[in-house]
Amino acid sequence: MGVFFFLSWVLPFFVWRYKPTHLLVQSPVMGGLSAAFCSRIFKIPLFVEVHGAYYFEVSRPGIKGRLEHFLYRILSPYAFRQCVRIRSLSSDMTDKIKKVYGDHLENKIVTIPVRVDTSIFDIKKENYKLHSSLKIMMVGALSERKNQVQLVHDLKSTGLNIELTLAGDGPLRSSLELMANEASSNVRVRLTGQVNHQQLCEVLSGQDCYIHYSHSEGTPRAILEAMALNIPVITVDYPYMRGIIEDGRNALIMSRPEPDQLARALSTLVESEELRKNLAENGRKLIESRFDSKKVFAIYRDSILNMSPLGEKLS
Repeated sequence: MGVFFFLSWVLPFFVWRYKPTHLLVQSPVMGGLSAAFCSRIFKIPLFVEVHGAYYFEVSRPGIKGRLEHFLYRILSPYAFRQCVRIRSLSSDMTDKIKKVYGDHLENKIVTIPVRVDTSIFDIKKENYKLHSSLKIMMVGALSERKNQVQLVHDLKSTGLNIELTLAGDGPLRSSLELMANEASSNVRVRLTGQVNHQQLCEVLSGQDCYIHYSHSEGTPRAILEAMALNIPVITVDYPYMRGIIEDGRNALIMSRPEPDQLARALSTLVESEELRKNLAENGRKLIESRFDSKKVFAIYRDSILNMSPLGEKLS
């Protein structure tokens, strides 16, 4: 992340060279600060997106989490002052932006949900009988925040025979590779590395269950993509997913990523084929009604085209 932050300061050169009419960044800090600088110098409207929970609270254990939150908290306002639009991912996140950074931002904020490409994530799971070794998947950077190492430990404590697939790459890959080589464990770990959407769809559609076990999240696309594929979901209660996931209706929700809660949720899911089917079908209906990429993209596009402070529109 540090490398990315410093490299982002070559942005003024590219803006000067290619003369874009609009700027869009996916973080008010990582790339957002340099984009805000360019917006001010070159008089270009700026659109800033907010994706993570670390803008509002300490979102991972230890001093790194506290330092991360402190830096995001004090640096984000500069980009928020300079930008024309702020993208929030949910109504709860919109409320949090106003509470933490000020009600004066209200007119800038537009709520645009995470989008799911249902033309790719369109393999409909129809058989909800479980594999002899329960197939579980999680998607995300292999990191302390995403909490995959703890997930492996906690799955072992359930005593169930499990095949856990982890998609993604990151600093904890070597630790997880050691776990994957433990032949005597009841949890066999498979690491796919980075995969594209098509590959992810193929692997995910063969799972019995998707589990998201991070310490914190905004509104993770991986959960929504699993729902799109009719895969039953177990997830932690992330604040910005409230109003999206409903316990017992389209997911099973743990209040925290802890072994007893994980064991309870898995036991509930394993015992009832009807529950698995209902969760999956309700999840798919949710994606079709609110997160289909075509619907969300139309909102996204209009928000960008209408953000010029000069009232200009692109065609």
